[in-house]
Amino acid sequence: MEQTNDRLQPLQMWDVAAIHAAAVQILCQTGMHFNSPTVRELMHKHGFKSDGPIVFFTEDSIQRALESAGREFTLLARNPDRSVHFDADTCAIGTGRGAVFMMEPDGTRRSATIEDCINIFKLAHNLDVIRVLGNLVIPGELRAERLHPFLMAAQLLYSDKPAIALDHTSIAPLCTAFGILSRKMKADAEEGLAYAHTTINAISPLMLSTDQGDNLLCMAEHGIAICISPTPAAGSTGPCTLAGTLTLQHSEFLGLLVLTQLVRPGLPVFYSTFPASSDMRTMGVAYGSPEARVMEVGAAQIANSFKLLTRGNIGLTDSQISDFQGGAEAMFNVTSAVRAKINYLPGCGHLASFAAASCEKLILDAELANYVLRYCEPIPVNAETLAVNVIQSVGPRGNFITQRHTFDHFRTEFYHPTVFSRQTYEKWAKERQTAALAAREAVGRILARYAPPPTEASLERYLGDLIKG
Repeated sequence: MEQTNDRLQPLQMWDVAAIHAAAVQILCQTGMHFNSPTVRELMHKHGFKSDGPIVFFTEDSIQRALESAGREFTLLARNPDRSVHFDADTCAIGTGRGAVFMMEPDGTRRSATIEDCINIFKLAHNLDVIRVLGNLVIPGELRAERLHPFLMAAQLLYSDKPAIALDHTSIAPLCTAFGILSRKMKADAEEGLAYAHTTINAISPLMLSTDQGDNLLCMAEHGIAICISPTPAAGSTGPCTLAGTLTLQHSEFLGLLVLTQLVRPGLPVFYSTFPASSDMRTMGVAYGSPEARVMEVGAAQIANSFKLLTRGNIGLTDSQISDFQGGAEAMFNVTSAVRAKINYLPGCGHLASFAAASCEKLILDAELANYVLRYCEPIPVNAETLAVNVIQSVGPRGNFITQRHTFDHFRTEFYHPTVFSRQTYEKWAKERQTAALAAREAVGRILARYAPPPTEASLERYLGDLIKG
């Protein structure tokens, strides 16, 4: 069979098969390192062989897990109207997570604060394109033992959109917010309902830490949907070839997939699609690189070959600020990920390869997401949209501005930006406002009109106490 050159599909079907076969070989012959004794005990109970902390897989165990994994579920929100049903056709945008710095528009970098974190939850609550929450920044003033309870409570108090669970301390606040006991959370998982999602990160190459392993067990037990997210970087934590890095990532995904299905067969999982490359001059990870985008689409192809749900990122950039590079790389990422039909796309608000974030970047990424979602909509063709009668009525040298057909369609046919400018030069020259400045003004407007979601007084007190610590 002749190989085709499809620039939107970097892998051929036999390439996908070769990567999968190589990944299975690695897991069976080399194995994967599991630090957690509890994880190793579970795998031993199911007949897996090991050499110390290294566990070896079988082809049958991998195939059973692939057949078992959930491919459709509903991610519940406190507000039922904001629950998200995930299936093969879903594309849900979310905020990023894990940045430790905030970047001001003038380029000043500082540690993220509790106020920053709360403001971001408020912004995400009010941005319609953001459908799933994430902890975009980590407040630096919180002690380690307070961090996860604070982040969980803040999500639930300041928004009623679906939330991310962080570890075992998230279960009690989730149950309280939804008015359920943990046994109902587990029972509802059998009906395709998840009260939150979480992310489990492997340490490339081929390792799962104790805390991530124990967290996976807890989340799977409670039916929390899991994003299995290895993040190898070609040239440093992954081989210095794109195919090799995709193979390593696929190996790590399969290893953790097997573990999730041992705990709860049928648990919905997301296949991570964001390996990256290394900048060999700085040894930093380049999330805004063209190689990252190629592997993003390739990883989505691999996941789609097994009909698995996918999780990527959008808005990623290696730029420190929201400049031309930041916007270009972010738009590159949004377009690539949405065109690849990746199902869950957190990432809005990030700068500097995940290290930093800004409220303005969150607004700008939301604008980019709206642009690309509109771009990817199919063009409906029917008698109304063909507009033959309208064209004939207007005739040669007429115009369509005053036609009823225009008034009927312009609000829904065109996307009207909320931040990007389409002013004439004369109007623009009076203020010379950039997109970053417009985003800064939008942040102020949204925070000024923020209204908290309806919350029972007892729940508000409970979550408020968790936030205060």
